[in-house]
Order: sequence, then C-alpha cells, then structure tokens
Amino acid sequence: MNMVSQDSARANRVLGALPMVDYLPMVSQLEAVQLQPGQILEEPGAPASHVHFPISCAITLVSATRDGEMSELALIGREGLVGLPALLGAPSSAVQAVVLRPGLAYRLPAAAFVQVLQRSAAMQALALRHVQSLMVQMAQGVVCSLHHSVLQRLSTWLLFHHTVTDSDQVRATHETIAHMLGVRRESITQAAGQLQSAGCISTSRGRIHIHDAQGLRAHVCECYALVEQDHRLLWQLPQQDEGSAPLGMGPWSHADVERAADHEEDSGDGPTSGRYADIYDFAPVGLLSVDAQGRLMETNMAAAIQLGISRSQCHLYRFVDFLQPESRQAFEQFHREVLSGKCRRHCELGLLPGAHRPAAVVRLDATVDENGEENRMVMVDVTESHRQMAQLLHAHGRDGVASADVPSPDGMPWWGSGAGPAATAPARMSSF
Repeated sequence: MNMVSQDSARANRVLGALPMVDYLPMVSQLEAVQLQPGQILEEPGAPASHVHFPISCAITLVSATRDGEMSELALIGREGLVGLPALLGAPSSAVQAVVLRPGLAYRLPAAAFVQVLQRSAAMQALALRHVQSLMVQMAQGVVCSLHHSVLQRLSTWLLFHHTVTDSDQVRATHETIAHMLGVRRESITQAAGQLQSAGCISTSRGRIHIHDAQGLRAHVCECYALVEQDHRLLWQLPQQDEGSAPLGMGPWSHADVERAADHEEDSGDGPTSGRYADIYDFAPVGLLSVDAQGRLMETNMAAAIQLGISRSQCHLYRFVDFLQPESRQAFEQFHREVLSGKCRRHCELGLLPGAHRPAAVVRLDATVDENGEENRMVMVDVTESHRQMAQLLHAHGRDGVASADVPSPDGMPWWGSGAGPAATAPARMSSF
C-alpha cells in the first residue's frame, strides 16, 4: 500500500526514496511551488538559486544558439530533479530549464541541497542515478535527430511526454515542438496530421490530446524503448551501501523519533510534543510496537490502515493474527532475535487480506527498546517490488519465477509470477 499523498514531496522519486533520517532534516527548507508554463528555472551562465523536485509538472532542458534556435535535451518529471549545477558543483547552468507542463514542485535552496549531498550517501546515489538517466535521454536524442523521421521523432516525443507527466494532454504548439525537435513547423504539422488520421491524437489551439498511447507506439522509433528500458532497469533494483537500509526503506523507527525529539529539545527549537508526534502519526510507512508476548502496543496511522484496525483497539491483537500461516513461525523467530538485541536482519512476511485490501508482502525492520521488552518495528509494503522483480526476471527469459531455480540475492527463492497473489509469499529473512 502506498501511503504517500500525490501532492506530497515524497511523491517525487528522488525524495521518496531517501531514508527518513536523511529526508527529515530537509523538510523545514522544502517549499511547495506552483510552476507555470514557460517559467524559466535556470538560465545559461547564471547560478541556480534552488533545486526543484517536480511532482505534477514537467521541465524541459533546452540548449539554444545565439540566433535563437533551440533543441530539447531532456524532459524531467517526478522521477528526477532540476539542478545539475548544484549537483555537479558547477557555478552556473549551461542550459535553460523551462517549465513545459504546469504543476506542483518542491524546491530546496541550492546551498542546502549541497549540504544534503555532503552528509547523505543515499542522496548522492539517487542524484547520480538521475544524471545517468539524463545522459541516456540526451545520447539517444542525438541518435534520433540524425537517423529517424519527423513522424517517428514526434511520436517518440509525445509518448515520452505522456509517460513522464502521466497526462493525456500536451500543452504545446506545433511551433514549440518544432523548436524542441529542431525541425520546421510545417514538418510537425504534417506528422501530427498523420497521427490524427490514425486516431492517435487530436489537436486544438495550443494543445495536443493523446487518445491512443498504444497506437503511438506503432509510430515511434526504437529510441523510446531503449530510453524506457534503461530508465526502468535503473530505478527498479535500488542499490545500497553495505550496512545501510535499501533506498526507499530507510531506517525510520520509534527510536529515531525519540532521538529527533531529543535533538530538537536540546537545540531549543521548541516543544517536542507537536512536530515529532505528527511525524510519527503521519509517517508514510507503518510504525508499530509489540511487547515480549507479541501483542500490539502502539501503531501509527499507516500501520493501522495496513492491518485494517483501529489504533485505539490495537492492544486487542497479536501481530501474528495478521500474518499468513506460513509466515508466523518466521516472525516468532525474528521477534526473539530482536528482543535479544542480536538481530541484524530484516524480515519479509505475508499479510492476510483485509476488508479493504488484498493480501500483501511487508518488510519489517526492527529494534529493541532500552529495557529489552519492546520490539519497535518499521513495516513497509513491498508487494509491488516483488511483482516488479518477477516481471523483470520474466522479461529476461526467466519464466517460472516462483520456483526454487530462480534465487533471490540472499539465496532464497522468489515468490509469485507477477500475476500471482501476494498471499503465496513465503517468509524471508535477510541480513542488512
């Protein structure tokens, strides 16, 4: 279950994949902004004041000649960020960053972003991953401009815009697109007419409506598939440093809340009962505590929703009541290891279906309290990650993913086939 609101800063791929211990110090400096079409975020030769993290908008990176001719280099949506100078340590931008699709973004002062890079290995890895994605876009764009027809290039541009923005509407004139692709406006008008005759799009003043994205695929060149595949593989298998939690599943636990609250109190920033209580209550991952007998003691809102219970009645249940039968023994073993203070593993378990959700697979990271009596856990839904892994293996010709012939990185068999239910997930435990 994805608990991240669509207008939350965590809806951005980079910010959403940051561990909470790296993300929370940024929150006070993140500012939500509504970007307008044509708004310029970066100018060549000028220092960038902010790094932008798109949510519902799209920004195009453009390079221009002295005569005013320009070409699009890359398109950035919620999967990336705008702020290469700050990322690469350059004093100014070499390209222009222009808002193509209006919408919400979050921005961080460039100096603050540099500080985050210096202290967060996860942000460094995610930012470099974004740079890799941009390089692939730019490189394939050069090949496309030299070897493919205007019809293919327009189809690829429209389909890529559709994918990045998750919108069927493109706000751009034929002239604007012609500038982006470096061709004559008449060529775009002719190609758009062909796509309209095929039922793929329709045009109105300053807008192109995509009616059949699948039909567009029949007209694109191979560049779209290459960029799409590289982008998918780049983000599908998060990398992690040895001893760190996987990206997107940061080590945010009850103990972290307490340490953060202690830090705020020591720094004189104000009382802890408000801000960090809200962080606990509304954290986008499930936070819960169980006692030595495995009874629930406390949950935040995300965990209560995942379990399908009322927070005020959580003490009536044992955590194993919500688990698939084949996962219960694994949890009991994990629980004992955590309480012993010697646990250096996470645990993946199958949740029973609830009244308002299907069966799921969750990952538990845990720590014991200072008295050794309370297991404090972070619960993250990883059902979709399992499904994507199954699909990835299938795409590489590894059918029968559920069999023991296809090992996971920790030597245990993968479950499911991408179409199979999460209820069949076996319990798995892996070292950090």
